Amino acid sequence: MLLAMASAGGMVFCGVLYVEGLIPVWACIVTNAVLASFLHEIEHDLIHDLYFKEKKRVQNLLFWLVWLSKLNSVDPWLRRDIHLLHHRKSGHVEDVEERFIGNGMTFGVKRLLTMVDPMMALMFQGPELLRDASAKVRSILDPRKIGPYLPLYQLLWYSFLLLSLLSAINRLLGPLIRDPAWFIAIHDPVNTVAVIYMIPSWIRQTSLQAVSSNMHYFGDVDGLFNETQVLDSWLVFPLHLFCFNFGATHCIHHFVVKQPFYLRQAVALFVRPALRKYEIRFNDLRSILEGNRHPSRPSGQP
Repeated sequence: MLLAMASAGGMVFCGVLYVEGLIPVWACIVTNAVLASFLHEIEHDLIHDLYFKEKKRVQNLLFWLVWLSKLNSVDPWLRRDIHLLHHRKSGHVEDVEERFIGNGMTFGVKRLLTMVDPMMALMFQGPELLRDASAKVRSILDPRKIGPYLPLYQLLWYSFLLLSLLSAINRLLGPLIRDPAWFIAIHDPVNTVAVIYMIPSWIRQTSLQAVSSNMHYFGDVDGLFNETQVLDSWLVFPLHLFCFNFGATHCIHHFVVKQPFYLRQAVALFVRPALRKYEIRFNDLRSILEGNRHPSRPSGQP
């Protein structure tokens, strides 16, 4: 509870510092993206009932606190359903959570766009997910009774991208046209919200999706020992900064689900020998180019 409140409060505090001109753009974006990653881990543990299991009102309060800090994702109550399905069907066509962010797709432009933009994910993955896991996908696409917060966030995000593009083109050309007063009146507040909230949220989500969709195997999965790999290469360090070292530790979560995220980080170094002993793959970067297919299991693996 205290960590969640401190992280959310820290995002607000950084926003105030930025508005007052006390910290630069990059400091606000980086700090809030890291704080948002803490909140995501807390949400994940709440989904598995690791905190306040018998106090649903407190859980719901924390869900709201976390979700309001990162509205560019589906609400936590819906995410609980699709995440628990992920644990039951990891690597299979019904794994809505991972497939929606690109898991199993052939590496290329479509996959890159799927990992970084939810609208592209819906365009490229929507038809296949409707076919393979229609009930779950319909529940994602149906209007949520909880409120239209995600669509409103997306409207604001794409407005920011469009306004920034128009401004950049105009500046590149001379400018040929002076920015009208109404444009400045809209663009400046949207830019401020983007620095404090939207860009950090996008960085956190994209970092997590890039790592998660590539560390989970797809299509050749028949048990815990080939559901995931360990991604701890220096190549993914910049992404790990904004997704709480996800690729290096998430494999442990698949084996020990009821373990808080901070304990998982604490024991990761000591668990690595056991993972290697049972031939969990490390930094299998080739699978990323092959649609996350798992290589044939070595003889003797459980």
